[in-house]
Amino acid sequence: MRHHQIWIAVAMTGALALTGCAHNVGSGKPSTVGAVAPVNSAATAGYNGEGVNGQDLNANGPIGGGNSGLTAAELAALPQQLRVHFGFNSESMDAHAQQIATQNAQFMVNHAHVKVRLEGNTDDRGTQEYNLALGERRAETVKQFLEAQGVNAARISTVSFGKDNPLCTTNDAECWAKNRRVDFVYSGGYNG
Repeated sequence: MRHHQIWIAVAMTGALALTGCAHNVGSGKPSTVGAVAPVNSAATAGYNGEGVNGQDLNANGPIGGGNSGLTAAELAALPQQLRVHFGFNSESMDAHAQQIATQNAQFMVNHAHVKVRLEGNTDDRGTQEYNLALGERRAETVKQFLEAQGVNAARISTVSFGKDNPLCTTNDAECWAKNRRVDFVYSGGYNG
């Protein structure tokens, strides 16, 4: 009888342990991505973006946010590039992406009342769950890079749109490269 009770207790403990193993994508603390090292990505380095003059500052993507609450001086000082691009299936920033992120970090260091939301995006290949997680990892990579450049983490938030916020809907490599990105969406009024 005692052996039977021990076996039931072990079985129940195992069942409880298994119920704690469920994983909810996008909840909880994001995983650490480690140091950001330059990656030679022809697809990412080859896309230079349009610069601030070619972008609608109020809509970084169809469902992405727009820059708001910035003073005229802050708007005038915005970096020329408000997005970084990534290689296929990657959350690593190449040298070109790091250069853009550095310019955005410098803008934030120079404008202490500005906050940024980093919007992670992917191309339309892969499952919804995978792309939401990849978009989050991309946004977290950029966040860690900004923090390493001296930007207070309290001024940075992240969101992942996965594949639901495309800039381009053509089914080809050039379009996919445009959609694999993190957008910098600024707002004013940080008083931390």
